[in-house]
Parts: sequence; structure tokens; C-alpha cells
Amino acid sequence: MAFLEQLNLKERVMPFLAIVEADLGNLFKTRITYGWLIVGVFLQVIRVLSAPPIFGTSLIIVQGLSDFIFIWSMLIIGITASAVSSETGELADSIMSKSVKRYDYILAKFSSRVTYVMTIYGAITVVLVVIALRMMDNNHEVHELIVTILFVALALIMLTVIGVTLSTLVSNSVISIISLLILWYAMLFLFPILDLGFLAPSDLMIQLQDVIQGVWSGEEWKTSAVYSSIIIISIALSAVYFNMKDL
Repeated sequence: MAFLEQLNLKERVMPFLAIVEADLGNLFKTRITYGWLIVGVFLQVIRVLSAPPIFGTSLIIVQGLSDFIFIWSMLIIGITASAVSSETGELADSIMSKSVKRYDYILAKFSSRVTYVMTIYGAITVVLVVIALRMMDNNHEVHELIVTILFVALALIMLTVIGVTLSTLVSNSVISIISLLILWYAMLFLFPILDLGFLAPSDLMIQLQDVIQGVWSGEEWKTSAVYSSIIIISIALSAVYFNMKDL
């Protein structure tokens, strides 16, 4: 009986895993991935080599991580905000043939895009940290470095999830990409002016310059709680809407 239950569970998750594997395979084979990795690593190496001797590792690492918020976010938006809308025709055929269930598809899209973005983020960040630690004075603790990296990862996961959500809600990829670009850069530059700094990733990067050195204001935890809530609500909204959507 237990064996049959395990077999049924395996059969239920196979479509989900197959979509994740196929989507990740397609993403990692693109020239965008190779270009992103090469340019990202190059920028971090140049940043460390050109930094003044008085700079410690903490400042250089936070500056390097900020590339993902201010520069690479544009790539993330393009990759995520077209995740579902660009496959509408193929998806409709698969669902009509009952080979793919709707919740399998949408949850797989969230999983594959988050995994992809986190893999690129992790690879470039490892290079940045290793080079900075080898060539500059270390002025931070390990746990503070880890927390700083995780805070930025949370912001990128939020951006990725919002992108896939918009791609679910809006059938036109161009409109969803433009909408997310406007929303993201409003969060970066307009929200601090409107006294909504706790929502602004740009303010988070300023806070992390202190966090990595062990100075906490408490505002960063408020920001992380809001980001986590946005992630959960976005995934739930997408799953419900996509399950009811007329493809």
C-alpha cells in the first residue's frame, strides 16, 4: 500500500518536474545566459581590481550585489515577464490534451524562473566574494555577509515572482515587460520620495552597507517581511487566476 502511494505521488509530480527541467534547459542554453555570466563576472573582477586600497570587502561586495538590483534586473524582467504569455498557444494544446495540469504548469514556471535567477546570482556572487576576500581587507563577519546576500536574493525572488505573475495576468509579453519595468524602477526611485522606502530595493541596498558591518536599524526586517508577503500573495493569485483562465 505504501509502495502504491509513493508510486502515485511520483506520477503526480512527474509533469511538474518535467516542465521545470525543460524550462531550465531552454534557459541555460540561451546566449543571454552565457553573456550574462561573462559580463557579470567581468564587471565584478574589474570592480575589485580598480577599488581604492582604503575600501574594505563590505563596501565592494554591497556595490557588486547592487548590480543585480539596478542593472541585471532589466534582464530578469525580460526573462520572467514573458514566461507564460510567450507560450500561450503551446500551453493551450497541452492542457486541452490533458497532458499538463494547470497548477503543475504555473508552479513549474515559478520554480524554474526562480531557480534560474538564483543560479546566475549565486555564480556571480561567489566570484565577487572570493576575489574580494583574496585581494582586500576583510571588515565583516561571515554571518553578516550571508545575511546580506540573502536579503538581495529575496528582492530578486520577489521581482521574479512578480514577473511571472504579470505574465500570467497579461497575455501580451511586451505589455507585461513594460509594466514591470515601470513598476520596478518606480520602486527603486519613486517610492523613497513618497516615504515608501521600506518597499524600495534601492533603500535596502543602502541599509545593507550597514548590515554587512553588523549595524542593524530594524527597517530591513520590515522590508523582508513585505517582500515575503508579496511573493506568497503573487504565487497564490497566479495559481487561482491561471486555474480559472480561458486559454
